[in-house]
Amino acid sequence: MKKTKTLTLLFLLTIACSTQESTQEEQEIEQIENNEQIEIDTSISWTKGIGKSPEEFISNWNKLINSISNDDETILFFSINPESVNWVSDARQTLVYQFGKSTSKENIFVLNLNVDNNSVRSLEFFAPTSNDEITSQQTKLFFLMIISISDDELNKDERESILVELGLYEDVVEPDEYGGTTLKNQIEYEIEPIIVNNLLVGINFYSRIPFG
Repeated sequence: MKKTKTLTLLFLLTIACSTQESTQEEQEIEQIENNEQIEIDTSISWTKGIGKSPEEFISNWNKLINSISNDDETILFFSINPESVNWVSDARQTLVYQFGKSTSKENIFVLNLNVDNNSVRSLEFFAPTSNDEITSQQTKLFFLMIISISDDELNKDERESILVELGLYEDVVEPDEYGGTTLKNQIEYEIEPIIVNNLLVGINFYSRIPFG
């Protein structure tokens, strides 16, 4: 396992919205996090999406989102609209989806599904950087959702421990100190910093079935 370093959540993304909208959304996300580090409603049946077909992945992702929130705006923001999922090329190896595009807010999160033989083998999630608190909370929630959809056997403490092992809650001085890799239940997770001119401009979060 690669030695993990830090990731400070106060550097994540940008939102353009009114103070009232920000407060309402922040309260909703904080409530979700405080209830569990995500509390999943077990009455809503879903299974992991990695290793399944793209259609099954999207269906289970949306069921997972519905299991953590009753708020319509939160569900809309974090859910995947199947009609807006597109192949990157004619090779049909990678599907891409942009969260936040259907809202009035400017923050865009990008999820890539890497597909082999109609099976989702890995996920790549991109978040641009910002010092906005709401988007940092959204980013963490996306990370937890990706861990959950990758391994439905993990409990809340195990999901959190993966983020700890990746260095999510530590502080660093240099941007290139961000990131780390860890393996849990045959699923590999990785945080990779995106640096331009010695500035952290984005973060990639990976979940994958290891090759070999």
